[in-house]
Amino acid sequence: MPEYEDKVLHEADGIREYDNPMPGWLMAIFWGSLVFAAGYLIFYALSFGEGTMEAEYRRETERALASVQAYFDANPLVPPSAAALLAGAADPAVLQVGEARFARSCASCHGEKAEGLIGPNLTDDHWLHGGSVDQIFQSIAKGWPAKGMPPWGRALKPEELAAVASYVRSVQGSNPPNARPPEGDPVAPEPISPRS
Repeated sequence: MPEYEDKVLHEADGIREYDNPMPGWLMAIFWGSLVFAAGYLIFYALSFGEGTMEAEYRRETERALASVQAYFDANPLVPPSAAALLAGAADPAVLQVGEARFARSCASCHGEKAEGLIGPNLTDDHWLHGGSVDQIFQSIAKGWPAKGMPPWGRALKPEELAAVASYVRSVQGSNPPNARPPEGDPVAPEPISPRS
């Protein structure tokens, strides 16, 4: 290769580096990507006010919360009495329905034994949004969309909601292995009364 001898810049271990320019199409991609990156940075990362991703997220969250509230305003959910929910926590048939629905809908966040994964531990006596059986029912039905919990009141039948609330109340104090640490305020659990 004698025609390249005058263009050799470096040579080490038999490897020669030549002074050949990069192809034009590759340089166009390089400069185009730099211009795109600068524009993206200015438009998205450095923009303030209504155009930011955070503002868009907040608008979407508010719209989702308004949608949930509008649904429950149009379709009021009448919860069963606390006595009925507590009685369900002692009824094996209700607990079987509640456990099956919990496994399908809730275990992915709260764990198979309600020990808490990305969602909080439901087996201890600490609650983020109230720990009475009525408040548990409302939390399941209306959810906490801002914290990632969907409103199950639109997806489950009222008897399934009641069964899940009864099941959650029944697992309090079960102390499963690898449970998440307590979160929220301590709440003394209501006594479970057998169905009369």
